[in-house]
Amino acid sequence: MKIRSFFTTFVLTLCVALDFSWGLSADEAMAKSQGWFKSGKAWDLEFKLQVFYAESPDIVSQQGSLVVADGDRFKLDIAGIKFYSDGESLWQYNVEQKQVLIKAVEDLSSSLHPSELLFKYLNCKATELGEGVFNGKKLWVLKLDPSKYAGQFTKMEVWLDQKDFSPVRLFTVDPSGNSSWYNIIKLKVVKNVSTEDFKYKPQKGVDEIDMR
Repeated sequence: MKIRSFFTTFVLTLCVALDFSWGLSADEAMAKSQGWFKSGKAWDLEFKLQVFYAESPDIVSQQGSLVVADGDRFKLDIAGIKFYSDGESLWQYNVEQKQVLIKAVEDLSSSLHPSELLFKYLNCKATELGEGVFNGKKLWVLKLDPSKYAGQFTKMEVWLDQKDFSPVRLFTVDPSGNSSWYNIIKLKVVKNVSTEDFKYKPQKGVDEIDMR
């Protein structure tokens, strides 16, 4: 009887200790990540995108840089193409061809780019919190309910820094079974920003085609 009582007490103590060591729910982790984004006006990052196709062994990798703010404002540099958006107009600058296409943001399709994904996870319901290791560092792994983006994703995860809850990795699976990892190499908060920072500046020798 004493052995059983001791074993029960030991198990309960262990469970309490584990609960306190975790001490965080999925909702709380999401709230802390949302709070991190409130600390700035824009975010400057370098990222690496890896796409794993369901029906192919090939892995497509791209690396780029991004400055993103609210209101559809961003600067994206990836695969020799530079995108500028001030929330109203989008400039697509092909560096090699020395050509800029100018489009109205409202006329664009809803195709996903990293600036959208960076914010989309914040709008999802957090369903489960776990831990993972990336580049030798322990991170929070937050599983998300992708139903808000049905047709785009069947699965979504965000991996968060355990200190400040900033995003480190973003994982998605689309309806075709293709999975994508967005690994954030560097990320910093920008305290001051203006709309002019997200506009393309005309350059000599570069043709501009206005499609608005």
